[in-house]
Amino acid sequence: MERETKQQELDRANWNALRHGDTGAFSSLYNSYSKLLLSYGRKVNGNRQLVADSVQELFTYLWTRREYLGDTASVRFYLIKSLRTIIIKENNKSKKVELIHSENIIDGHNHRENEMINEENNAERNNLLKKALQMLSKREQEILYLKYFAGSTHEEIAELL
Repeated sequence: MERETKQQELDRANWNALRHGDTGAFSSLYNSYSKLLLSYGRKVNGNRQLVADSVQELFTYLWTRREYLGDTASVRFYLIKSLRTIIIKENNKSKKVELIHSENIIDGHNHRENEMINEENNAERNNLLKKALQMLSKREQEILYLKYFAGSTHEEIAELL
């Protein structure tokens, strides 16, 4: 526990130094977290190149926007969350590019076939989602229902439960 606290203090010191342009602090954060981020990123998306590019994009962003970075309670959490956001955004971009490319190739062909394929893909995704939801506890299912179907706020859900 004490080691974790020292690491968090070192991370916050490096974070603040990075915000003021310290290249040593930037290198220290990169060396401390790049392997963890690559490992985590591969769990979010199996595309190693996308993950590696996303880690580089994250650190490039940190350096170029350093003077606009705010303070953070947990550098580790900030980096993980930021990487996850970048990977999801990049993954969505590549899906859109693939979709546009496939639409251009198929342009002038039977669009009903494409609609059927999309319907099958959506049905498969829905089935996977249903199975995943069934694996959650009743309480977790209730929370998701309240949040996404009933439109409840976090405070309302907390008070209710």
